[in-house]
Amino acid sequence: MSKNNLINSLPKETQELVLAKADLVILTLSDNICVFDKPVENLYFPIDGFISITQSIDKHPPIEIGMIGREGMLGAEVILGSMTNPFGALVQGSGNAWKMGVNDFLTHIKNIPEFEAIVDSYLTVRINQLGLSAACEHFHEIGPRLAKWLLMSQDRAHSPTFQMTHEFIALMLGVRRVGITTTAADFRRRGLIEYHRGEMKVINRSALKAEACSCYQKNRKIYSSVIG
Repeated sequence: MSKNNLINSLPKETQELVLAKADLVILTLSDNICVFDKPVENLYFPIDGFISITQSIDKHPPIEIGMIGREGMLGAEVILGSMTNPFGALVQGSGNAWKMGVNDFLTHIKNIPEFEAIVDSYLTVRINQLGLSAACEHFHEIGPRLAKWLLMSQDRAHSPTFQMTHEFIALMLGVRRVGITTTAADFRRRGLIEYHRGEMKVINRSALKAEACSCYQKNRKIYSSVIG
């Protein structure tokens, strides 16, 4: 029914109960759907759109610390009592999502044990992935990180082709644009990817996986070990 993995994991009757309080919305590319330190108003369960989780320090531009597609949700932290956004969220890939008001979400958490359990599990995944992201940004070079990031984007776009610019990738990875341009040009020369006017296409996924840092597979293992 929902095409969001978390909701789909629930019994059919529970899915219907949860979605009765949700609206199907379109995630528009580059929209800021939550702002750091502002009150949480809505939570999102992506279907075929995907979201970059961002964080900024002092006056530096925001950097991506996570990515959410149909495998997860945006806003799970409210079950811990956090009613302000701990980070920002930017739509990286346009598409559909279920949107739920925070009060309806908390009512579901209180009254539907299966829903609370799957959200708890996903929050465990997010905490582990955030720790891995911090280590990755410190220890891994641009090339392996870019390969990982392209694979993660393709996974959530559910297509080898998705909208992306070098400037946006550099911003999300927290590196200079010239580094992304040089590395992407090398990937294209070797037949891993192709790009033109803001459109990125993965040509050789196997070769790209060989280039990616170990964090790509570790992220997938974290998710599968907790949620399946």
